Parts: sequence; C-alpha cells; structure tokens
Amino acid sequence: MSIGLFDNLGLKLASLGLAFALWMVVAGEQRDERTLNVPLTLARLPKNTTLLNVPGDFVTVQLRGPKSLISGLSPNEVDVNLDLSALKEGENLVAVKSEQVDVPRGVEVVQVSPKWVRLVLESVTERTVRVAARVEGNPAAGYYLKRASAHPDRVRLVGPRSEVNRLEKVYTSTISIEGRSHDFGAMTSLEPVGKLIKVEGPALVQVSVEIRTNPKPSSS
Repeated sequence: MSIGLFDNLGLKLASLGLAFALWMVVAGEQRDERTLNVPLTLARLPKNTTLLNVPGDFVTVQLRGPKSLISGLSPNEVDVNLDLSALKEGENLVAVKSEQVDVPRGVEVVQVSPKWVRLVLESVTERTVRVAARVEGNPAAGYYLKRASAHPDRVRLVGPRSEVNRLEKVYTSTISIEGRSHDFGAMTSLEPVGKLIKVEGPALVQVSVEIRTNPKPSSS
C-alpha cells in the first residue's frame, strides 16, 4: 500500500500551521539586549609555535534577540573562536569580529569587546641540559661534602626558543645535608623552569651525596 501525498492531509496542515504560528510568535516577540562575558577560544595555532602571552579568558559580547531567548541565554551557549593559522612568529594583532561569535539561531551580535587581541608567537625548540643537584646545610663536625650528583644527569627541554636557550642547566629540589656524616641518596623532583617549558624525562631524579671526613692535619 502506497502512502499518498494527501494522506493525513488534515494532520499535516495542522502541524504546518502550528509551526508557522510559533515562528510568528518568536518573530513578533519583543526584542531585548543583553551583555555576556563569554569564553575566548584560540584554535589552529601554527605548527611548531607557541604563545608567549595569554590573552584574557573572556570576551564581552552584546547580544540582541527575542526576549525569551536572550533572558535565559548562558555564556556557555556563546563561543568566540579565533583562528590563528595565518599568524606569524612575533607580535600579532588579531581582530575579534562579530562573525567569529557563534550564537543560537535568532540571536544577533551587536558588539564585541575588545575588538583586537594581542598575541605573541615564538617557535618551539628543544635542548638537552645538565641536571645539577642543589643542597643546603652543613655536614656533621669533622666532615665535608665531596660531591652531590643527579641521575639522570641530563634532561631535554621543549618550549619557546628564547626561554629554552637561556637555560644552561636545571636544578633539583633542595636536599638537606645538615648533620650528615655518611653517603646517602634521595629521590627528588626538579625545580620548575617556567610555565611554558616542558621537561622531558622522569618525574623524579636520584641525588647521590658523598660525605667525607675532613683530612687530619699532618704532624710536623
């Protein structure tokens, strides 16, 4: 049995009429404006680059639309997406335009603030540096620190070129040798080297400390 175009015609016309009536209600509804602070999303950063500065997390957006939509609108329903794929290394001023704001159907973007965002890009580089053990305190009387060494003694740094190139070595967290009279070892972490630099290697390193007896004065 085939279903004809005019089967259930009354029901189809009623549905169409209801949809049209709802559209008329929304279209004829009083319009209102509202200002929201919405998240700023940075997308498509050029390959092998990183941001040196962090712009504000939010953008102020002024919206206009039917009062029923505007009044209940959440900041999570609005997105501001900036495409960074065309940016070059160095300082960039990126326009924040109304068409970059994603809003629900029926809502209009009136104004966006700020209109420009300053972004500084730099190339990413890698470098292997030495790990130095950091100690504090004094051994027991009659003893001295011969050596404190870290294992592994090298780690690889990955991050912005200027940040990575300024580092000749990284340090372990401080190990106390106060009152020590024998060799000992301790597991510890590395001191932070910067928010933009990633340290490739184990989370903890072994520090080996060698304590020796002070030489006895020679008898004359």
